[in-house]
Amino acid sequence: MQEYEMEFADVWFAIPHPFQTASGCWIVRAGQNIAKSTYHIGPKVIEQTSFHWIVQGKVRVTSLDHTVELSEGDLFCLFPGRPYVYETMQTEDSTPPLRMIWLAMEGNQLPLLTAEFGLTPHKYWLHGIVNNEVGEALRSVIGAISGTKKNMFLEQRALSDLFYKMNLQANRSASKEKENWLAQVKDFFDLHYTEHIRVEDAAHHFGYHRSHVYAAFLKKYGTSPQRYLATKRLEKGAELLKTTSLSVTEIAYSLGYSELYAFTRAFTTYMGVSPRSYRG
Repeated sequence: MQEYEMEFADVWFAIPHPFQTASGCWIVRAGQNIAKSTYHIGPKVIEQTSFHWIVQGKVRVTSLDHTVELSEGDLFCLFPGRPYVYETMQTEDSTPPLRMIWLAMEGNQLPLLTAEFGLTPHKYWLHGIVNNEVGEALRSVIGAISGTKKNMFLEQRALSDLFYKMNLQANRSASKEKENWLAQVKDFFDLHYTEHIRVEDAAHHFGYHRSHVYAAFLKKYGTSPQRYLATKRLEKGAELLKTTSLSVTEIAYSLGYSELYAFTRAFTTYMGVSPRSYRG
């Protein structure tokens, strides 16, 4: 690697063959680096779409007044005409330096490619996209672009293989996230149960239909979302009755009930005694 002011880097520039430009997606520039502790790029604007894979360390990226901190296995994408700043988060010599591989690309398929991964100028990063398969594919692309004997078929095959393996990894991550969504719904209820939230609020927040949230929650936790919320409120009410001097009315309103009678009736049904009798 050649030493520069803020990094050690290899950079390769490509002139695409007409076959590649006809394919709709090709590499203009590629590189890999090891950042120095002073590494700071930008603000800058580029003309291509540039993918940056983080293979080691941490980086902070800012665009459109939004800052995100990324680490090994993540990716960020620079979109044409958008100003960006990115810098290493290495704080001392003992921490691993930032290492990245990047591809600057052109072609009319790029908007379709970025859309496939959910990348936009406002959401320009992906977490956990680099696994072993993607890492090997990245090295194959760099090998193809940096070789002494250029081969357009090899470059395009390596590029297609890279995005194919990224797509597989993205789908795995999406499946894992989907498996966890019910736990997130439960966390949502646990955090906001005193705020008179409804099942519809959770459904809207997570982008699911109300009936789907209801059925899935009931199957997983053995109780409906409404009963779960009601139980949380009433158990908290019982705790407040025993541990605080708040009036029953104050407790009712603090738990999200619109009136004292509704709390008293629900509490009596659940506990078998009125709130005042429970307090003793």
